[in-house]
Amino acid sequence: MKIKCMKYFPSLKELSSFTNELENINWRIEKEYLRDRAEFYKKVSIFNSLKEEFVKKKISIWPLKDEEVITWLDTLELLRRVMFLVFKKGIQTEKISIIMEYPIIFGNHMRTDFLLIYDRLIIVLEFGMFNQDEKRGEERYTKKLQESNSYKQLLENLISSKIDVVNYVMIYRPEYSRNFQTSLKENILYNQEELEKLCKFITHLIKLQDDANPLQQLNYLESIK
Repeated sequence: MKIKCMKYFPSLKELSSFTNELENINWRIEKEYLRDRAEFYKKVSIFNSLKEEFVKKKISIWPLKDEEVITWLDTLELLRRVMFLVFKKGIQTEKISIIMEYPIIFGNHMRTDFLLIYDRLIIVLEFGMFNQDEKRGEERYTKKLQESNSYKQLLENLISSKIDVVNYVMIYRPEYSRNFQTSLKENILYNQEELEKLCKFITHLIKLQDDANPLQQLNYLESIK
């Protein structure tokens, strides 16, 4: 594929295969500082694989910080979960392509977290984490939403108007404290509820696409004879 991006997953199968290591090492979205987590996990294979991909493909003019790699792993874990939820809803996930860290053309070096692509639909998916109180969470959401709206607008300006471009922001919380070896149950529940909302959003948009399919339209015509 010639599209410049850090990772491209043609379907859920490829995403699952790449992120199997996260399951094998029991990856958790931890409460500890990103710099401390980066130091702890810097020898993990998938950590270094992503760093190498970023540098090799010259994804950005800005130097990569190890802390950013940790956020990639957190969001890959979340994406893995939501895609399995979508699969359970009966959606053909083999038809959903995923692009990770896409530098937008004419975007002044801005990058999307993920693009989910299905038929004539592009979902610009952004993640953000907060460790603090609800007010900080609202500020984080507002900032990420502004970024996401910008990405959506840039893409809409560059591609055919026949393609639907929509955006979604999910703010997530840490689920585990490694220092205290404690699961943060309220945050785990919060994340699960947010993933369910995201799943419903993706499922709804895909069903709209399917309903606009020519065969589906012809089937509908048969039903109104």
